[in-house]
Amino acid sequence: MTEQTKPTLRAADLLVEVGCEELPPKSLDELREAFFEGVRAGLEKSNITFERSGSRSFSTPRRLAVLFRNVAVTQPDEVLERRGPAVSAAFDANGEPTPAAQGFARSVGRDVSDLERVATEKGEWLYAKQLQPGRPLDELVYPLLEQALRQLPVPRPMRWADNDFSFVRPVHWLVLLHGERVIDGELLGQAAGRGSRGHRIHSPGPHEIPAADDYVGILEKAFVIAEPERRRERIREQLHATDADVLVDSALLDEVNNLVEWPTAIACSFDEDFLEVPHEALIASMQDHQKFFPVGDANNAGRVSNRFVAIANIESRDVEAVREGYERVIRPRLADARFFLEQDQKHPLDEWLSMLDRVVFQQKIGTVGDKSRRVSEISQKLAELLSQDQTHALRAALLCKCDLMSQMVGEFPELQGVMGRYYARSSDEPEAVAAAIGEHYAPRFSGDAIPESPVGRIVSIADRADTLVGIFAAGLRPTGNKDPFALRRAALGLVRILLEADIELSLNRLLALAANELSGQVTVDPALMVDIREFIVERLRHYYREQGFGTELVHAALQSEWDTLPDLERRLKALDAFMGQEAANSLAAANKRIGNILRKAEEGSLPEIDADLFKSRYERGLFDEIIRQESVVDPLMQQGDYEASLASLATLREPVDEFFDEVMVMDEDSSLRRNRLALLSRLKQLFDQIADLSILG
Repeated sequence: MTEQTKPTLRAADLLVEVGCEELPPKSLDELREAFFEGVRAGLEKSNITFERSGSRSFSTPRRLAVLFRNVAVTQPDEVLERRGPAVSAAFDANGEPTPAAQGFARSVGRDVSDLERVATEKGEWLYAKQLQPGRPLDELVYPLLEQALRQLPVPRPMRWADNDFSFVRPVHWLVLLHGERVIDGELLGQAAGRGSRGHRIHSPGPHEIPAADDYVGILEKAFVIAEPERRRERIREQLHATDADVLVDSALLDEVNNLVEWPTAIACSFDEDFLEVPHEALIASMQDHQKFFPVGDANNAGRVSNRFVAIANIESRDVEAVREGYERVIRPRLADARFFLEQDQKHPLDEWLSMLDRVVFQQKIGTVGDKSRRVSEISQKLAELLSQDQTHALRAALLCKCDLMSQMVGEFPELQGVMGRYYARSSDEPEAVAAAIGEHYAPRFSGDAIPESPVGRIVSIADRADTLVGIFAAGLRPTGNKDPFALRRAALGLVRILLEADIELSLNRLLALAANELSGQVTVDPALMVDIREFIVERLRHYYREQGFGTELVHAALQSEWDTLPDLERRLKALDAFMGQEAANSLAAANKRIGNILRKAEEGSLPEIDADLFKSRYERGLFDEIIRQESVVDPLMQQGDYEASLASLATLREPVDEFFDEVMVMDEDSSLRRNRLALLSRLKQLFDQIADLSILG
C-alpha cells in the first residue's frame, strides 16, 4: 500500500472464505469456531481494531469463512519512548558526544543535539520520542491467517499435489475481501479473489462477491445457506413439517447440518416386516449408517414406525426417484440388522461367557471375562449389603458383557447392553436380570438417566468401581485430557447413582470390595485407595458445582466425617440453609479464629477441661452451653438431622462472642492457657461433626 492510496482507504468488513473439498461433518463446528477465534486473536494481537458485535463465522461442507465488522485499514500510529545512555556516559570531559550518544542518536534518526534529556532518581539520561506509523492490514492479514489455520484442531492434516503445506482437506479457492477490494496474496496454494462457489448441482459458479457484506446473500442465491444456525433451523422445521412424529436426535441434526448446503426433507418408508427388529437397532441402522431421521409410532409409545425422513442436499425435480433411492439404500441395512438378530438368537446369552476370556480388557487386570466375574462377586456382596436379590445381581453382572460377542453389537457398538437385555429375555433369563443388563451402562452421558431398577444400579456401581480401582492399580490414571478408559465419566456416573438413588453405601467399603476382587491380579495399596477416593471426590465437587453449590460450601461439608454420599448431601444442604441465618457468619468467623488459635498454639495433646480453672463467668457460660448442646446435638446427629443440629448450635453465637470479648485465651499461665485451648477444641469438634465452618469464615 502506498502513501498516496493509504488515506483513501477506510475501515470496512473483512471477509475470509477458504473453499475446500468436503470437510469432516462431526468436527466442522469446532473447526469453524476455532478459525473465528484464531483470526480474532490475530487481529487483536496485531492491534487491528474491529467491531466484535456482528462479527461471525460461517461453514458448509465445502467452506470455512469469517466476517469481521469494521476492520481498520492499518494499525494506529504509535509513539515510542526510548531512553538512551546516561548523560554522564554520553559526553566526554570536553562536552563532546561519545560513541554511545552518537550510536543512540543514529538508532532514533536524530542528531545528538536534538535529543532530549530526562531526569530520574538514578540520574539524567538521553531520551527520544519516535513516531512509528501503523502497519497496514494488507501486510498483516496473511501471516495472522496462516497462524489461525495452523492452530486449527486437525488431528490428521492432508497434503495434496506436490505442496509442502497441509490442511484438513485440499483447498480449491480463497476469498479475501476488505470491503469491496481484494487483498492480494496467497494462502494454502490459492491466490485470493472475490470468486466463491455455489451449490455443486444447482449453481456451481464461480460467483463474484462485490463486497464483504454481500457474502450471505450471494451464496443464498447460489443455493448455499452459509449460516449454520439458519441451516439447522431449516432442517428442523422441514423435518417436523414432513412428519409430526419424527425423532430428532440433536447429535444427528448437527452432523446432517454439516453434510448439506441446501437441505430438503424427503419422507420415506420401509417394509413393515422389519419392525420385528428391536427398535434401537432400527434407529441405529437409520441414524448411524445412513444419517436418516426415524419416525416414532404414534400408536405405540417408545417404538418406531416404518417411516423415516431423509435430508437431501438438492431440490430435485423428481422427488419420487430420490425417495426410492433412499428407500433402496436403507433396505439392505435393515436386512443386515435382522440377520444379525436371527443369528445371535440361535445361542443363549450365557453361551458367550467363555468367549469373553478371549477379549483383553486391560493387560494387567485381565480379560473381559475376568472383569465379569469380578463384577458379579462385587454385585452379590452389594446386594447383600443393600438387602436386594443376590441371585439376580450375581447373574446380571455375570452376563452383562456377553452381548459384546454378538454380531449385532459388533456392527452397532452403541447397542451394548441394549441387545443384552433382548437376548437375556429370549434366553428366558428373569426379567430383573434382563433389565439390569440393559441398564448397567447408564448413565452413558451427561444428562442421561441412572438405572431404574435396584439390580441395575448395583451392577452399574460394581462395574464402575471395578474399572476405577483396576485401571488405577494398572498405573493408567487419567492425565490431562487423556482418559482412554473414561474414568472421569465412570466416577461421575457412580456419584450420580449413589446420590440420585439415595443409596446408603460406604464409598470406602465399595472401593475395598473392588480392591479385594482384584487382589489376585494386581496389588492395590492403601495410598492408591486414597488417590482413587480423591479422584471420585473431585468428580463429586464438579457435580455439586453444576448443582449450584458454592465451592467453599462443598469443601466445608467434605471436611466432615461423612461416609456415604447421601449423608454428605444432607450435611451440604443443611449447611447451605444454615448459612442463610443471622448467626452463621459470626459462628463461621469464630470457627476460623478457633482454628487459627489452635494451629498456632502448638500445645500438643490438650488436657481434659478442668472447670475449677475457670476464672470468669464467660468461660463457665461457654462450657455449660457446650455440655448442653452436646446432649441436644448427639441424638440429632445419630438421626442424620443436620439441619436441626445446626439450628441448635446457632444459639452458641452469644456465649462464643462474649468469650472472645472477655477472655484472654493465650494466658501466660500455661495451665489456664491449655484449659482454654481445650475448651475451644471441644467447641470446634462440636461443629466439625457436621462441617468445617472455619472454611466459610
